[in-house]
Amino acid sequence: MVILGSVPSPLSSQNLLSPGSSVLELADRSTYLLGPGDIVSVVVEGGSSQVLLGAGVSPWTQCAVGGDGYLSVSGIGAVSVNGITIDEAQHTLQRKAAGYYPSIRVTLSLAKPRMLRVSVGGMVDQPGTYQLTALSRVSDAVMMAGGVSTYGSRRGTMYSDYGDTLYVDLNIRPGSVSYVSDPFLTNNADIIISVCVNPVYLLSAANALETRELQPRENFESLLARMGGISGNISLHDCRIVRGETLIPVWNQEEGFTDTELVPGDTVILVSLRDSITVGGAVGIPGSVAYNPESTVLDYIITAGGPVSTAGSDIIVQRNGREIELDENAEDARLLPGDIVNVNYSWFSRNGAMISLITSAISIGLTIYAISN
Repeated sequence: MVILGSVPSPLSSQNLLSPGSSVLELADRSTYLLGPGDIVSVVVEGGSSQVLLGAGVSPWTQCAVGGDGYLSVSGIGAVSVNGITIDEAQHTLQRKAAGYYPSIRVTLSLAKPRMLRVSVGGMVDQPGTYQLTALSRVSDAVMMAGGVSTYGSRRGTMYSDYGDTLYVDLNIRPGSVSYVSDPFLTNNADIIISVCVNPVYLLSAANALETRELQPRENFESLLARMGGISGNISLHDCRIVRGETLIPVWNQEEGFTDTELVPGDTVILVSLRDSITVGGAVGIPGSVAYNPESTVLDYIITAGGPVSTAGSDIIVQRNGREIELDENAEDARLLPGDIVNVNYSWFSRNGAMISLITSAISIGLTIYAISN
Protein backbone atom coordinates (compact mmCIF):
# COMPACT_ATOMS: atom_id res chain seq x y z
CA MET A 1 0.00 0.00 0.00
CA VAL A 2 5.62 0.71 -0.63
CA ILE A 3 3.73 0.89 -0.78
CA LEU A 4 3.23 1.26 1.04
CA GLY A 5 -0.74 -0.20 3.05
CA SER A 6 -2.94 -1.23 5.71
CA VAL A 7 -2.45 -3.35 8.94
CA PRO A 8 -5.62 -5.03 10.32
CA SER A 9 -6.50 -4.34 13.93
CA PRO A 10 -6.60 -7.46 16.09
CA LEU A 11 -9.90 -8.44 17.76
CA SER A 12 -9.95 -9.90 21.24
CA SER A 13 -11.53 -13.31 21.69
CA GLN A 14 -12.89 -15.34 24.57
CA ASN A 15 -14.54 -18.72 24.96
CA LEU A 16 -18.30 -18.93 24.64
CA LEU A 17 -19.33 -21.60 27.09
CA SER A 18 -16.42 -22.63 29.26
CA PRO A 19 -12.61 -22.51 29.47
CA GLY A 20 -12.54 -25.76 27.49
CA SER A 21 -14.78 -24.52 24.70
CA SER A 22 -13.30 -23.99 21.22
CA VAL A 23 -15.95 -21.52 20.02
CA LEU A 24 -14.40 -18.23 18.92
CA GLU A 25 -16.12 -14.96 19.80
CA LEU A 26 -16.59 -12.38 17.06
CA ALA A 27 -16.07 -9.50 19.47
CA ASP A 28 -14.58 -8.66 22.84
CA ARG A 29 -17.35 -9.54 25.31
CA SER A 30 -16.29 -6.89 27.80
CA THR A 31 -16.12 -3.93 25.37
CA TYR A 32 -18.52 -4.55 22.46
CA LEU A 33 -21.76 -2.59 23.03
CA LEU A 34 -24.92 -4.23 21.74
CA GLY A 35 -27.46 -2.29 19.72
CA PRO A 36 -30.46 -2.63 17.40
CA GLY A 37 -29.71 -5.04 14.55
CA ASP A 38 -27.24 -7.27 16.39
CA ILE A 39 -27.99 -10.99 16.15
CA VAL A 40 -27.00 -13.04 19.20
CA SER A 41 -26.94 -16.74 20.00
CA VAL A 42 -28.57 -17.86 23.27
CA VAL A 43 -27.66 -21.25 24.77
CA VAL A 44 -29.67 -22.69 27.69
CA GLU A 45 -28.16 -25.47 29.86
CA GLY A 46 -29.59 -27.48 32.78
CA GLY A 47 -33.06 -27.93 34.16
CA SER A 48 -35.83 -30.25 32.96
CA SER A 49 -35.94 -30.44 29.17
CA GLN A 50 -39.65 -31.22 29.15
CA VAL A 51 -40.46 -28.26 31.35
CA LEU A 52 -38.27 -25.92 29.31
CA LEU A 53 -39.62 -27.10 25.98
CA GLY A 54 -43.18 -26.85 27.27
CA ALA A 55 -42.49 -23.22 28.24
CA GLY A 56 -41.05 -22.50 24.79
CA VAL A 57 -37.40 -22.40 25.88
CA SER A 58 -35.04 -23.81 23.23
CA PRO A 59 -31.59 -25.19 24.10
CA TRP A 60 -30.16 -22.96 21.37
CA THR A 61 -31.66 -20.07 19.49
CA GLN A 62 -30.69 -16.90 17.64
CA CYS A 63 -32.40 -13.61 18.38
CA ALA A 64 -32.10 -10.10 17.00
CA VAL A 65 -31.90 -6.98 19.12
CA GLY A 66 -35.01 -4.99 18.22
CA GLY A 67 -35.22 -1.37 17.21
CA ASP A 68 -36.20 -0.50 20.78
CA GLY A 69 -32.97 -2.07 22.10
CA TYR A 70 -34.74 -5.07 23.69
CA LEU A 71 -33.73 -8.71 23.26
CA SER A 72 -36.70 -11.10 23.36
CA VAL A 73 -35.95 -14.76 24.14
CA SER A 74 -38.76 -17.29 23.87
CA GLY A 75 -39.78 -18.69 27.24
CA ILE A 76 -37.66 -16.19 29.18
CA GLY A 77 -38.90 -12.79 28.11
CA ALA A 78 -37.43 -9.46 26.97
CA VAL A 79 -34.49 -7.57 28.47
CA SER A 80 -32.99 -4.23 27.47
CA VAL A 81 -29.48 -4.70 26.07
CA ASN A 82 -28.99 -1.46 24.14
CA GLY A 83 -25.63 0.13 24.93
CA ILE A 84 -24.38 -2.59 27.29
CA THR A 85 -21.66 -5.19 26.76
CA ILE A 86 -22.20 -8.85 25.87
CA ASP A 87 -21.15 -9.89 29.38
CA GLU A 88 -23.59 -7.41 30.94
CA ALA A 89 -26.40 -8.57 28.64
CA GLN A 90 -25.72 -12.21 29.55
CA HIS A 91 -25.82 -11.37 33.26
CA THR A 92 -29.12 -9.50 32.80
CA LEU A 93 -30.66 -12.38 30.84
CA GLN A 94 -29.41 -14.97 33.35
CA ARG A 95 -30.93 -13.03 36.24
CA LYS A 96 -34.31 -12.84 34.48
CA ALA A 97 -34.25 -16.56 33.55
CA ALA A 98 -33.34 -17.56 37.12
CA GLY A 99 -36.61 -16.06 38.34
CA TYR A 100 -38.47 -18.73 36.36
CA TYR A 101 -35.96 -21.60 36.15
CA PRO A 102 -33.44 -21.43 39.05
CA SER A 103 -31.34 -24.38 37.86
CA ILE A 104 -30.61 -23.31 34.27
CA ARG A 105 -27.59 -21.48 32.94
CA VAL A 106 -27.90 -19.00 30.07
CA THR A 107 -24.97 -17.95 27.89
CA LEU A 108 -25.08 -15.32 25.19
CA SER A 109 -22.70 -14.56 22.32
CA LEU A 110 -22.63 -12.32 19.26
CA ALA A 111 -23.56 -14.27 16.10
CA LYS A 112 -23.69 -11.40 13.61
CA PRO A 113 -22.91 -7.71 14.21
CA ARG A 114 -25.30 -4.97 13.13
CA MET A 115 -24.67 -2.90 10.00
CA LEU A 116 -23.64 0.76 10.17
CA ARG A 117 -23.61 3.64 7.69
CA VAL A 118 -20.62 5.96 7.84
CA SER A 119 -19.43 8.83 5.68
CA VAL A 120 -15.75 9.15 4.80
CA GLY A 121 -14.35 12.40 3.46
CA GLY A 122 -11.24 14.52 3.29
CA MET A 123 -8.01 13.11 1.87
CA VAL A 124 -9.24 9.71 0.66
CA ASP A 125 -9.40 8.44 -2.91
CA GLN A 126 -13.17 7.74 -3.01
CA PRO A 127 -15.11 9.90 -0.53
CA GLY A 128 -18.66 8.74 0.13
CA THR A 129 -21.03 6.84 2.38
CA TYR A 130 -20.38 3.17 3.08
CA GLN A 131 -21.94 0.25 4.95
CA LEU A 132 -19.80 -1.65 7.44
CA THR A 133 -20.41 -3.78 10.51
CA ALA A 134 -20.23 -2.62 14.11
CA LEU A 135 -16.99 -4.61 14.44
CA SER A 136 -15.31 -2.37 11.85
CA ARG A 137 -12.88 0.39 12.75
CA VAL A 138 -12.01 3.69 11.13
CA SER A 139 -9.17 2.01 9.19
CA ASP A 140 -11.69 -0.36 7.56
CA ALA A 141 -13.85 2.58 6.44
CA VAL A 142 -10.81 4.43 5.05
CA MET A 143 -9.74 1.32 3.15
CA MET A 144 -13.24 0.94 1.70
CA ALA A 145 -13.00 4.57 0.58
CA GLY A 146 -9.92 3.73 -1.50
CA GLY A 147 -7.33 4.46 1.15
CA VAL A 148 -5.55 7.67 2.07
CA SER A 149 -4.83 9.83 -0.99
CA THR A 150 -1.33 10.82 -2.05
CA TYR A 151 -1.18 14.05 -0.07
CA GLY A 152 -3.27 12.87 2.87
CA SER A 153 -2.19 12.57 6.47
CA ARG A 154 -2.84 9.39 8.43
CA ARG A 155 -4.51 11.58 11.05
CA GLY A 156 -8.08 12.74 11.22
CA THR A 157 -11.29 12.91 13.23
CA MET A 158 -14.46 10.85 13.62
CA TYR A 159 -17.61 12.76 14.55
CA SER A 160 -20.31 10.47 16.00
CA ASP A 161 -24.02 11.14 15.80
CA TYR A 162 -23.96 11.41 19.60
CA GLY A 163 -21.89 14.58 19.35
CA ASP A 164 -18.60 12.93 20.35
CA THR A 165 -15.34 13.81 18.58
CA LEU A 166 -12.79 10.99 18.41
CA TYR A 167 -9.13 11.39 17.41
CA VAL A 168 -7.85 9.16 14.60
CA ASP A 169 -4.19 8.31 13.94
CA LEU A 170 -3.52 5.51 11.44
CA ASN A 171 0.24 5.60 11.85
CA ILE A 172 1.67 2.38 13.24
CA ARG A 173 2.58 2.46 16.93
CA PRO A 174 6.36 1.80 17.07
CA GLY A 175 7.17 -1.69 18.25
CA SER A 176 3.74 -3.05 17.30
CA VAL A 177 1.54 -3.75 14.28
CA SER A 178 -1.45 -1.74 15.51
CA TYR A 179 -2.53 1.81 14.75
CA VAL A 180 -2.00 4.62 17.25
CA SER A 181 -5.74 5.44 17.38
CA ASP A 182 -8.25 3.41 15.36
CA PRO A 183 -11.64 3.62 17.12
CA PHE A 184 -14.64 1.41 16.39
CA LEU A 185 -17.24 2.94 14.08
CA THR A 186 -20.55 4.30 15.25
CA ASN A 187 -23.68 4.58 13.16
CA ASN A 188 -23.95 7.70 10.97
CA ALA A 189 -20.43 8.78 11.91
CA ASP A 190 -18.47 11.25 9.78
CA ILE A 191 -14.78 10.50 9.25
CA ILE A 192 -12.50 13.24 7.96
CA ILE A 193 -8.86 12.53 6.99
CA SER A 194 -6.64 15.62 7.11
CA VAL A 195 -4.17 16.93 4.54
CA CYS A 196 -0.48 16.38 5.26
CA VAL A 197 1.43 19.09 7.14
CA ASN A 198 5.25 19.12 7.04
CA PRO A 199 5.25 16.34 4.44
CA VAL A 200 7.98 13.97 3.38
CA TYR A 201 7.48 12.02 0.13
CA LEU A 202 8.14 8.33 -0.33
CA LEU A 203 8.74 6.82 -3.75
CA SER A 204 8.42 3.06 -3.96
CA ALA A 205 9.57 0.51 -6.49
CA ALA A 206 6.34 0.81 -8.46
CA ASN A 207 6.84 4.59 -8.73
CA ALA A 208 3.95 5.00 -6.29
CA LEU A 209 4.12 8.25 -4.36
CA GLU A 210 3.09 8.43 -0.72
CA THR A 211 3.15 11.35 1.67
CA ARG A 212 3.88 11.10 5.37
CA GLU A 213 3.66 13.77 8.04
CA LEU A 214 6.96 14.34 9.80
CA GLN A 215 7.34 14.10 13.55
CA PRO A 216 9.79 16.44 15.32
CA ARG A 217 13.43 15.38 14.85
CA GLU A 218 12.50 12.34 12.79
CA ASN A 219 15.00 10.31 10.78
CA PHE A 220 14.62 7.52 8.25
CA GLU A 221 14.63 4.78 10.90
CA SER A 222 11.85 6.30 13.00
CA LEU A 223 9.82 7.03 9.87
CA LEU A 224 9.99 3.36 8.89
CA ALA A 225 8.88 2.41 12.41
CA ARG A 226 5.71 4.52 11.97
CA MET A 227 5.09 2.69 8.69
CA GLY A 228 5.08 -0.72 10.35
CA GLY A 229 8.78 -1.55 10.27
CA ILE A 230 11.20 -2.66 7.61
CA SER A 231 10.06 -4.92 4.81
CA GLY A 232 12.24 -8.00 4.41
CA ASN A 233 12.68 -7.10 0.75
CA ILE A 234 13.98 -3.55 1.24
CA SER A 235 17.54 -2.77 0.17
CA LEU A 236 18.68 -0.31 2.85
CA HIS A 237 22.06 0.10 1.18
CA ASP A 238 20.39 1.53 -1.94
CA CYS A 239 17.72 3.71 -0.29
CA ARG A 240 18.35 7.44 -0.52
CA ILE A 241 17.01 10.74 0.77
CA VAL A 242 16.68 13.22 -2.09
CA ARG A 243 17.14 16.80 -0.92
CA GLY A 244 17.36 19.20 -3.83
CA GLU A 245 20.08 17.77 -6.06
CA THR A 246 21.74 15.87 -3.21
CA LEU A 247 21.39 12.11 -2.64
CA ILE A 248 21.87 11.21 1.04
CA PRO A 249 22.44 7.55 2.04
CA VAL A 250 20.32 6.21 4.89
CA TRP A 251 22.50 3.20 5.70
CA ASN A 252 26.14 2.89 6.64
CA GLN A 253 27.72 -0.49 6.06
CA GLU A 254 29.64 -0.35 9.35
CA GLU A 255 27.26 1.55 11.65
CA GLY A 256 23.78 0.82 10.26
CA PHE A 257 21.20 3.61 10.03
CA THR A 258 22.53 7.12 9.60
CA ASP A 259 21.37 9.97 11.87
CA THR A 260 20.32 12.27 9.04
CA GLU A 261 17.26 14.19 10.19
CA LEU A 262 14.44 14.47 7.68
CA VAL A 263 13.08 17.90 6.78
CA PRO A 264 9.76 18.80 5.13
CA GLY A 265 9.96 18.41 1.36
CA ASP A 266 12.47 15.54 1.38
CA THR A 267 11.83 12.61 -0.96
CA VAL A 268 12.78 9.14 0.26
CA ILE A 269 13.46 6.56 -2.44
CA LEU A 270 12.61 3.11 -1.09
CA VAL A 271 14.50 0.49 -3.07
CA SER A 272 13.54 -3.16 -3.10
CA LEU A 273 16.01 -5.95 -3.67
CA ARG A 274 13.91 -6.82 -6.71
CA ASP A 275 13.92 -3.25 -8.08
CA SER A 276 15.41 -3.02 -11.53
CA ILE A 277 15.81 -0.99 -14.69
CA THR A 278 14.83 -2.63 -17.97
CA VAL A 279 17.27 -2.03 -20.83
CA GLY A 280 16.27 -3.03 -24.35
CA GLY A 281 16.92 -2.30 -28.00
CA ALA A 282 20.39 -2.23 -29.51
CA VAL A 283 22.34 -3.57 -26.54
CA GLY A 284 24.32 -6.75 -26.11
CA ILE A 285 22.24 -8.33 -23.33
CA PRO A 286 18.71 -6.86 -23.22
CA GLY A 287 16.88 -7.39 -19.94
CA SER A 288 16.64 -6.24 -16.31
CA VAL A 289 19.51 -4.50 -14.54
CA ALA A 290 19.64 -4.02 -10.77
CA TYR A 291 18.67 -0.50 -9.72
CA ASN A 292 21.30 1.75 -8.18
CA PRO A 293 20.30 5.34 -7.29
CA GLU A 294 23.79 6.59 -8.22
CA SER A 295 23.99 4.91 -11.64
CA THR A 296 23.39 6.86 -14.84
CA VAL A 297 21.65 5.74 -18.01
CA LEU A 298 25.04 4.99 -19.55
CA ASP A 299 25.95 2.77 -16.57
CA TYR A 300 22.81 0.68 -17.09
CA ILE A 301 23.49 0.39 -20.85
CA ILE A 302 27.04 -0.79 -20.20
CA THR A 303 25.81 -3.32 -17.62
CA ALA A 304 23.37 -4.63 -20.27
CA GLY A 305 26.26 -5.44 -22.58
CA GLY A 306 26.77 -2.00 -24.09
CA PRO A 307 25.57 -0.71 -27.47
CA VAL A 308 25.88 -3.10 -30.41
CA SER A 309 27.47 -2.10 -33.72
CA THR A 310 24.09 -1.28 -35.25
CA ALA A 311 23.04 1.04 -32.41
CA GLY A 312 22.05 4.60 -33.11
CA SER A 313 22.57 7.69 -31.01
CA ASP A 314 18.98 8.02 -29.71
CA ILE A 315 18.08 6.85 -26.19
CA ILE A 316 14.46 6.78 -25.02
CA VAL A 317 13.47 6.51 -21.34
CA GLN A 318 9.93 5.46 -20.41
CA ARG A 319 8.27 5.78 -17.02
CA ASN A 320 4.79 4.39 -16.27
CA GLY A 321 4.32 3.65 -19.95
CA ARG A 322 5.17 7.17 -21.15
CA GLU A 323 8.29 8.65 -22.65
CA ILE A 324 9.85 11.22 -20.33
CA GLU A 325 11.89 14.28 -21.21
CA LEU A 326 15.28 14.41 -19.54
CA ASP A 327 16.66 17.75 -18.42
CA GLU A 328 20.22 16.74 -19.21
CA ASN A 329 22.22 14.59 -21.57
CA ALA A 330 20.37 11.25 -21.67
CA GLU A 331 23.49 9.22 -20.92
CA ASP A 332 24.17 11.20 -17.72
CA ALA A 333 20.60 11.12 -16.39
CA ARG A 334 19.68 9.23 -13.23
CA LEU A 335 16.65 6.95 -13.24
CA LEU A 336 13.95 5.68 -10.88
CA PRO A 337 13.08 2.04 -10.14
CA GLY A 338 10.93 0.55 -12.89
CA ASP A 339 12.15 2.87 -15.68
CA ILE A 340 12.69 1.41 -19.15
CA VAL A 341 15.68 2.40 -21.31
CA ASN A 342 15.56 1.73 -25.02
CA VAL A 343 18.63 2.19 -27.22
CA ASN A 344 17.46 2.76 -30.77
CA TYR A 345 19.06 1.06 -33.74
CA SER A 346 20.66 3.26 -36.40
CA TRP A 347 18.46 4.52 -39.20
CA PHE A 348 20.09 2.16 -41.69
CA SER A 349 19.54 -0.81 -39.37
CA ARG A 350 15.89 0.05 -38.74
CA ASN A 351 15.19 0.53 -42.44
CA GLY A 352 17.50 -2.16 -43.81
CA ALA A 353 14.68 -4.22 -45.32
CA MET A 354 13.20 -1.21 -47.12
CA ILE A 355 16.61 -0.10 -48.39
CA SER A 356 17.25 -3.62 -49.68
CA LEU A 357 13.86 -3.68 -51.40
CA ILE A 358 14.42 -0.28 -53.04
CA THR A 359 17.92 -1.30 -54.13
CA SER A 360 16.56 -4.51 -55.66
CA ALA A 361 13.81 -2.61 -57.46
CA ILE A 362 16.33 -0.14 -58.90
CA SER A 363 18.60 -3.00 -59.96
CA ILE A 364 15.73 -4.80 -61.72
CA GLY A 365 14.66 -1.57 -63.39
CA LEU A 366 18.18 -0.91 -64.70
CA THR A 367 18.42 -4.50 -65.96
CA ILE A 368 15.10 -4.22 -67.84
CA TYR A 369 16.17 -0.88 -69.28
CA ALA A 370 19.46 -2.35 -70.46
CA ILE A 371 17.75 -5.33 -72.12
CA SER A 372 15.15 -3.17 -73.83
CA ASN A 373 17.90 -1.10 -75.42
